[in-house]
Amino acid sequence: MKSVFQLIASVACAFALTACGSAANETKEVVIDPATQVKELVATDLTVGTGTTIAAGDSFTVRYTGWLYNSAATDGKGKQFETSPADAALSFKLGIGQVIPGWDQGIVGMKAGGTRRLTIPASLAYGPAVKYDSKGAVLIPAYSGLVFEVTLVTVTKP
Repeated sequence: MKSVFQLIASVACAFALTACGSAANETKEVVIDPATQVKELVATDLTVGTGTTIAAGDSFTVRYTGWLYNSAATDGKGKQFETSPADAALSFKLGIGQVIPGWDQGIVGMKAGGTRRLTIPASLAYGPAVKYDSKGAVLIPAYSGLVFEVTLVTVTKP
C-alpha cells in the first residue's frame, strides 16, 4: 500500500514539474510597433554624384548616419543610432555581405560624390536580432526599420 502511494505521489510530482517547466519554456510574443516598420527598400538620391558608378563587386568608401525608422518623424528619421567618424570614411566591398542587405541593394547605381537616403525594412537590416552598444544598452531593437543617409566617397573597380 505504501509503495502504491509513493508511485502515485511520484507520478503527480512529475506531472506538476513538467507543467511548470513547459510554462518556463514558452517564448514571449514579440509586439512590433507599426510606426517602426518599413514595407520595402526605398532609395532616394539627395545629391547625384558625378564620379564612378558603383556595382556589385566594387570596393567603396562612405560616410553615413543611421536612424531608427519612425513614421511620425520627418523623412522617417527617428532616434539616431550611429554616424561614421567625421574625419574618416569607412570601406567595404559591395554585394558580398559586408554590409546589411539593404545597403548591398540600395547603394547599387550610386555615383561617387552622391548622397542617398536608404529607408530599409527590418528584413533587409537586422531582422529579429537586437544590436547593443558598447555599454550593453539596446542600440537597434529587433525588427526595426532603419534610415541611412549615405555619401559615397570613392568607388574602386576590381
